Amino acid sequence: QLLSSSHRQQHETKLNFGWILGPYHLCSIGRMLPQTNESESIMPHNPRTNHQSCASKLAPGRLSRTVLCWWVATIIVGGISGAVVSIITLSVNIVGNGHVVSVRSGQDIVVGLRDGSDSIVKVAKIKDNDTISRHSSPIASSAGTVLTSEVETSTPTYAPTNPSPYEKLHLKSSIPWWAKKGTKLRNFVPPKGNEMCFVHVGKTAGSSIGCALGFRLHCNYERGSRPYLPGRLPKSVTHLFHQAVYDCPIETSYYLFVVRDPLARSRSAFVYGRPDKDGNSPHEHHVDNLNRLYNECPFQTMNDLARFGLKEDGFASEKCKSRAVGMMRGVGRFENHHFFNYQYYLESIPKDGNILVIRTEHMEQDWINLERGLGGQIMSNITFPRDNTNQKEPRDLILGDEERMLLCRELCQEIMVYKRILRKALNIDDSAYEKSIDELRDVCPTEADAVKCTFRKPDISEKINHYRGPIDRLE
Repeated sequence: QLLSSSHRQQHETKLNFGWILGPYHLCSIGRMLPQTNESESIMPHNPRTNHQSCASKLAPGRLSRTVLCWWVATIIVGGISGAVVSIITLSVNIVGNGHVVSVRSGQDIVVGLRDGSDSIVKVAKIKDNDTISRHSSPIASSAGTVLTSEVETSTPTYAPTNPSPYEKLHLKSSIPWWAKKGTKLRNFVPPKGNEMCFVHVGKTAGSSIGCALGFRLHCNYERGSRPYLPGRLPKSVTHLFHQAVYDCPIETSYYLFVVRDPLARSRSAFVYGRPDKDGNSPHEHHVDNLNRLYNECPFQTMNDLARFGLKEDGFASEKCKSRAVGMMRGVGRFENHHFFNYQYYLESIPKDGNILVIRTEHMEQDWINLERGLGGQIMSNITFPRDNTNQKEPRDLILGDEERMLLCRELCQEIMVYKRILRKALNIDDSAYEKSIDELRDVCPTEADAVKCTFRKPDISEKINHYRGPIDRLE
């Protein structure tokens, strides 16, 4: 159904070439059939014997054996040809107008180019990582890069790839499994200029968005299920940046951030990282750092941290007060999501990088707008596949006004970066920006309208170089 009429006829010809080649194969295998008289073998033993010499040996008494040979040869050759064509026809992935489509077939890739009417305008077999000319396509003339999407099988196989950007930045390291896309989307190559890298900022519903895009962090789904959403956005976002795993290619066109009101993100991160009474955490690996903040200091809630650690007359020790400030400003590694903050993510990507944003408070609308911008279909009532939330206790809901203002003060630089990301986002217009700032004013009114803070923005260049890696290795 994917093929145009002219090209369907070509495939039908391939499907039936077993009938055309039947006599030739008959001459090749006929001598292996049992003979009643060895001196009167139907098939000559000379491999160079042509079709006429083969046919000239046929006699009425041998007709039944001849028909049998033709029938067997036709089934074998025609059946194999039909199976190959069926695989090509049924497994080709349509990508977009004028883009290359492909399907793995053994060690080769069957490639086609699509025109505006969903027709395959060229089909060829070429090797992995090769290119083909679009001269036969009415819509393009430049070379098209081969996709390496795979035929789905019960046991997924993975196409060989070059070292990922992360593996170039961190030599002798392998990219974590959760930073790869699911098998069905892993080898999709978006149109040039639409390449996106997902910037997964922690505690912004990033896991939910990541699952919807086809990444696997916190996506506990069964093999064979499809947690990602339909549409063009999941296919355009091919790589991920989360904490110390920077896997954005140098040619990335857009960086897709997920952002959230900084105070709400901070409160969620604090609860997420809090160890239990035995000093263990199901989420964090650096439990010693956690215990230095949560258990060695009187900080069991954010209200405690603000009252005892951020107030001048708070009874926490000077060491604990320093830890509280360091966590809030992202210069001390106690709880991971505070350490890997907005400043870290924004300053880690190229300065001239194009930014797109999904706001936690407006996830569905922002997703729909991005999908529309990519030329996809308009969706409604989107259900995101997973929300990596943690159960809050009643004590976590308590936050006094004075404590809230103290937290906002220490988050001032983080709020400045948050506003900068929103301003740089190509998909956030003035009204959407003002909507988010109005929501921020409800919790941090001074910082929402401020243009500078009472303390300088920390220099985190060494932190970025250590965790993200030296970016010049990607060039």
